[in-house]
Amino acid sequence: MGRVLYFYIMRFIVDKLRSAEFNMAADMYLLGRCVEGGGLTVRFYSWERPSVTVGYMQDAAGELDMDALREYGAAWIRRPTGGRAVLHDGDITYSCTFPKSLTVMGSGITETYRIITDCLMEGLARASIRCAAHDSDNDIKGIRRDVKLPCFLAPNRNEIMVDGRKLVGSAQKRTANAVLQHGSIPVTTAYRKLPDFLRIDESEKEKQIRLLASKSCCIDELTSGAAFESLAECLMDGFLSILPFKGELIPWTFQEEAEINNMIRDFNKTNVKFCKIK
Repeated sequence: MGRVLYFYIMRFIVDKLRSAEFNMAADMYLLGRCVEGGGLTVRFYSWERPSVTVGYMQDAAGELDMDALREYGAAWIRRPTGGRAVLHDGDITYSCTFPKSLTVMGSGITETYRIITDCLMEGLARASIRCAAHDSDNDIKGIRRDVKLPCFLAPNRNEIMVDGRKLVGSAQKRTANAVLQHGSIPVTTAYRKLPDFLRIDESEKEKQIRLLASKSCCIDELTSGAAFESLAECLMDGFLSILPFKGELIPWTFQEEAEINNMIRDFNKTNVKFCKIK
């Protein structure tokens, strides 16, 4: 893709298992760093226990069955991005943050979404998973009705699909100066348990579980023996092959982790609507 901009480093972070609080605070921290002049960062992470993320505008108390979450030992947290509920349980989650001044990453929501989709699809191809990007809206219109479907049944443009089934669920936040896009790539079928944690009746739960099985897919259904580390490496290669930057694996510094943990404490003190892990 043209000449490589060697003066611009794309930072990669391959994180260890983290709490739901840390994962969302870390993404917001990286978004804030972009506002302060930081560069492009791509992070891959997972969750130390099953966790449901809800969209920024969702009413968590109205959407989630808190008793079912507690019984399962799961957490929930509010994303800084929009969209609908996602169950993270053994998935590989990515985030990409960059300043808006980095025009190679797109000038708007759709263009940025397409560029990151291209990076992810190239990375997945390196893991022997062949994908296609298209607008899956026509696939779901017949079952949309008035039901608030979960993320993996709610289509967007440039969705990553395999044989007509959705593989990656993503959401984006744009501020005046920076952009965050993050998303979930299910590795196992555990993400299909999400309806069990929603405030819907049993017949609707069964219907949504069936739809998740028929309209979405996971890594384990497409290839065998895919480990987090190998998937992260393939996805990094995908970003490097599409974007004109030199990449470097740069883990969190002690100072960065301390600042993220300070953010978590501030969220818990001042904004209980952002995250509530009970």
